[in-house]
Amino acid sequence: MDGEGADTTEPERSGGTPADQLAHLLARAGNGLAAARELGAVRSALMHHCGLQSCRHTKGPPRRMNRRTFRHSFLLPDGGVRLVWELEHDTDPDGRVRRQVFTRQEEVALAEWEVDLAFGGPHGPREVSCDPRAGAGRDPEQEDLDALLAAAAPENALRRTYTEGDSAEHARRLLRRAANAGAPGDEVRARLQGAIAHDISIVTRRSTLVHGRQVSWSLYEHAFLLLDGSELSLWEIDHTRTPSGDPVCEVYTSQDAALDTAVRRIEAG
Repeated sequence: MDGEGADTTEPERSGGTPADQLAHLLARAGNGLAAARELGAVRSALMHHCGLQSCRHTKGPPRRMNRRTFRHSFLLPDGGVRLVWELEHDTDPDGRVRRQVFTRQEEVALAEWEVDLAFGGPHGPREVSCDPRAGAGRDPEQEDLDALLAAAAPENALRRTYTEGDSAEHARRLLRRAANAGAPGDEVRARLQGAIAHDISIVTRRSTLVHGRQVSWSLYEHAFLLLDGSELSLWEIDHTRTPSGDPVCEVYTSQDAALDTAVRRIEAG
């Protein structure tokens, strides 16, 4: 199941299963057949995230040209993340849009440099950020598992739309229905008694066959604003991996722990 993509990601690069996204990615790339030989393991990926890494454009002369680089992240069953880069440009003399897939960062960097020569080299039109959230000094290598799941990073905290009222009660009900033995304890419960606002967002959901039976799970983030201005997030997994197939709720204090439950216990059995 896809995580939430960047604002600049088109529909063709979001939605569908990770296997579908990989197939579409390889099909539209000129070197897709060659790249497919290195990406066999990605077909079993559990999640997919795509974000626009960089771009360059000019209105001319001699004509309008564009270059965009997308970074695809695939979450594998063993918890690892496989990165694939997609380079798209229309800088060739015929103006046709061409796409290539790369599995190594140094290869896509070299390909970008070669494409960007059409813009006039280092003295040509300046490169601009195509993602309004991409601040100066951003290191794309840090976009790992957290980005894949579209987790709320610290720089996005102020973008939350908090709902005031009954936040402490919401936290109490959430923890009360938690069925897992490792649910947050007294310390977290005490802190949440001072919650003054909260925000609920779905991170991802997935449905899959486990031992011949359909099992589904959803991951939610419950973010709480506390009296001292700090934030505290709880991660809820709702799943149907129960003997009766009835849904059950589990709550964790970290996204990694919730994901571990979803991928390694609910899906892997």
